Amino acid sequence: MVFCSKCGAENEEDATVCKECGVSLRRPSTRVYRRRRDDDLCFGSRGGFNWFGLFIGCMIILAGLSQLLQGTYWWASWDRLWPIPVILLGLIIIFSALSKNR
Repeated sequence: MVFCSKCGAENEEDATVCKECGVSLRRPSTRVYRRRRDDDLCFGSRGGFNWFGLFIGCMIILAGLSQLLQGTYWWASWDRLWPIPVILLGLIIIFSALSKNR
């Protein structure tokens, strides 16, 4: 026997509505929704800025400019410019680590 949660009347086991008050006897399916957190995401937060893409793009531009300007300017060789991307990558890592703590 199934009892109505509203009026308390006894109903048959396979009944879908109460015979006294007409309220549905089936419980609504309760789904447990878990809120997606930024920590659960593999590649950072949604809508966040893509720092890695920015770094790769800057590396490509820097490599192209160093090849293009190598004969024109004495400082435009990869041997002199390679510390710049390393410093930028370090700054990006520090910035993203600090911004995730907020």
